[in-house]
Formats: sequence, C-alpha cells, structure tokens
Amino acid sequence: MPADSTPAVAVRPRPASAPVYPAGSAKLSATEARRWGLDDVLDALFFAAAALAALWLAWLLLGSGWHLEPWAALNVVLFWVVLAYLALPRLHQVLTWLYVPEYFIGRTRTADGLLGDPVNLAVQGHEEDIHEAMTTAGWVRADPISLRTSWNIVVSSLLRRSYPAAPVSDLLLFGRKQDFAYQKEVEGNPAQRHHIRFWHAPSGWVMPGGRRVEWLAAATYDRSVGLSTLTLQVTHKIDANIDVERNYVVDDVLWANQAAELSVWPDFFTAYHDKNGGGDRVVTDGDLYVLDLNEVVPGLRGSSELAEARQAEAQVRRRRPPELVVAVVLLVLVTVVNVLRLVTSGVVGTLADGLEGAGVADERGAVLTVAVTVTVILMAAIAGLGVAAWFGHPRGRIALMVFLTLHIINTMTQVSAVGERQAGWGVVVSASLSVLALLAMSARPCHEWERARKTERLRVREGEPVREGR
Repeated sequence: MPADSTPAVAVRPRPASAPVYPAGSAKLSATEARRWGLDDVLDALFFAAAALAALWLAWLLLGSGWHLEPWAALNVVLFWVVLAYLALPRLHQVLTWLYVPEYFIGRTRTADGLLGDPVNLAVQGHEEDIHEAMTTAGWVRADPISLRTSWNIVVSSLLRRSYPAAPVSDLLLFGRKQDFAYQKEVEGNPAQRHHIRFWHAPSGWVMPGGRRVEWLAAATYDRSVGLSTLTLQVTHKIDANIDVERNYVVDDVLWANQAAELSVWPDFFTAYHDKNGGGDRVVTDGDLYVLDLNEVVPGLRGSSELAEARQAEAQVRRRRPPELVVAVVLLVLVTVVNVLRLVTSGVVGTLADGLEGAGVADERGAVLTVAVTVTVILMAAIAGLGVAAWFGHPRGRIALMVFLTLHIINTMTQVSAVGERQAGWGVVVSASLSVLALLAMSARPCHEWERARKTERLRVREGEPVREGR
C-alpha cells in the first residue's frame, strides 16, 4: 500500500438473523495474549519486593551515616543514588505496569515504565537505507550504552568536550529498546544535540487506520542537562516543541538525499501537550511524517548480508543478559562479605563465652546462635542457587530470590534491633549488596531470558527444532 493512500472503509452488512454473542474476537486471540503461570506471579511479587527493599536501603544509607560524621556527606550522596537510580525507577515500573497500556498509543516508554517521547516520524525502507540517508545528512550513529560510553558522556558533559557519538538513553516501543539512534551535536556541546531513535515495526503489524510502515521513530532536541522531576536522575532536558525537531530531521534528510520522498498523514494522533519520562513538557500537532527511503540504496531487498546481520542479532539476544551477570557477581560478594563478618565481628567468640559454664546458652547467645545459623544456611543456599540461575534453571532464579529476600529480612531484623544510626559498615555493605542482587535478579531481562531458555528445553524434549533468537 502506498504511504499516502487511505485504506478503504469496511462496511459491515446488516445481520440476517438475531445476533448471538460470540466467544471472543479472532483478531484479539491471534495476538497470543500472555497467560500468567505460577512463575510469572512469583516473579512479579519479587519484582515489587525489590522495589520496597531498595526504598529501605536508601533509608538505611541515610540513617546510618549520621553516627559516622566524616562520612555523612557520602551517605547523603549514596542515599540519592539508591533513591534516584534504584528505588524510584523500580517503584515506577511496578506502578506503571498496573495502568500504562502495553499496546501502541503513539508514545514510547522509559526503562522505568513512564511514558516517554512521542512517536512523530515513520520510515518506509530497509535498515541500510536509513543508515545511508542519515550518514549522508551528516548524522552520527549513537554508541550503545556501556560503562565506558556512560563514563565518556559524563566526562564530556562536565568538561564541555565534544562527543559526537554519545549514547542516548533507552526508550521502549513494542516492548523493546530502539534498534539504533542517530544524533547531531550543536557546536560541539554534548549538552545540546539533535537526536532520533528508530524501531523496526513487528512483522505484520498494522498501524491505527490500517496503514503499514516498516520503521517508527521519535525525534527530539536536547537543550540542556538537568535532573528528572520524576526520578531525580541526571538526564538531558528536551525542547518542548518536538514538531520543530521532526521537521528539522525530515528537511535534513530530504536535502542530502535526492532519492528520499516525504508524505504527511495529518492528524494521525491527537494534538496534545504532555510530559515525557523526564518530566519535560512536550507539544505536538499530531501529524505523522512518513519518509520513503526505499530508493536511497537500490537493490537491498533480500540481500544475504542483511539476512546474516539479522541472524547475528538473534544470536546476541540469546546471550545472558547483563543484569544476570551483575547479579551473580553481587551474590559472590554477598557471600564473601557475610563470611568476613562472621570471622571478624567476634560473634564466634561471643557464642563460646555464652555457652560456657552450665553448658546452656544465655538469651544473647541463643539469639546470636540463631542469627549465625540462619546466615550460614542462607549463604550456602544462595551460592548453590546462583549457579542454577546462571545456567537458566526453570525455578532456580525464583528460589534464589526467595533466599535473597529472606536474607534481606534477616538483615532488616538486625538493623531494627540496634537502630539505623548504630548499624555498622558490615551490615550496611551486606544489605546493599543483597538488595542490589535482588534488583538485578528480578529485572525483566533476566525473567525473559530464563523464560526463553525454559521454552528451548521444552522444545528439545519434544523433538522440535529450536529457532535462533528464541
């Protein structure tokens, strides 16, 4: 269907007999709506429990710093980091999961579940057409987010040093982050830049009104660096009128690529003003601009190189998610820290003193005995289940989160007994590592990866071939 054509209006015939209420829509059943099993319910509960644990950790870091006066300022910073980058994002994910729809509404979503930048551009053409068109127009492909690139953008922002390929934050559409993004710095200033994210539309997906496109995009202009009003994170602040940036991207591509064509779908979305995931005001007229880039690089359809690239991307998706790797590393640190606490805190000696004499432990010795026993059992269970989760065991990750939660509750009990202001560094470090491990282990990518591995095992048992990328 041409990009600017209007689909025919479907006319429903008058019924020939009295209507009968059907079982459901065949169109909806074809979407393979997700069925919730026991694992899914438990995973959702631990996802929410990790949010509460992160809030408690933020409070612990703030309260424990005041009796360590030289470190009070550091604890305030740690409180902000945990609150802004762990607790509030997870809390937003829990809440928005309840009321923000997963289907297409013309808005992206942040990794925290908040509504992000509006979709204001569509593209007809192959991925290589987009790369060629954007590169010809002088745009630079953004680096993927990693520790190295994140550090580079922090340094470049503080020193006002140019970073043309600086990464952009991930926004979600169709339940996944952008396939790639392009940007243009403004006078070498990393705090100001034009940028646009691209998502490939799912196979067979139809837009509202029955039209089809191959790519959707969101173009916005970063005007400065500031704090998000919703999560308190450091982020880029965008210019409110996103239509100006949309028009700039389109004009830039058309100017540099004579083979590119443009059509406009007026009033495709309702014109509105709202806020994005960073709390910035956005205003749009609701028009959807559609770039046709099919002729930018002729002869791309069905090329073997692009098919191989897609297969390589599918293999990458089968790798363990970074969150799982981080969680396992944190589990090792949790085990090491708790063993050191038992060895260096004098607990063993106190227990020996309490058990001397009549051979019966006093009240304090009994409490310490229970605490040590619980800690040792939890650490052994966590270590063993960590190995099971690493290999994608169906229930290993959920069982691991059970023991992590019990360990956090055990630590909470110890802290409540002495008070936050009297909590030592050993308790604070152990609690921090445990909460971070639970946050990482309960993250959505870990759940999706484990679910995919479970599906693979079932297919292998049934003798079915396993397709790459599942």
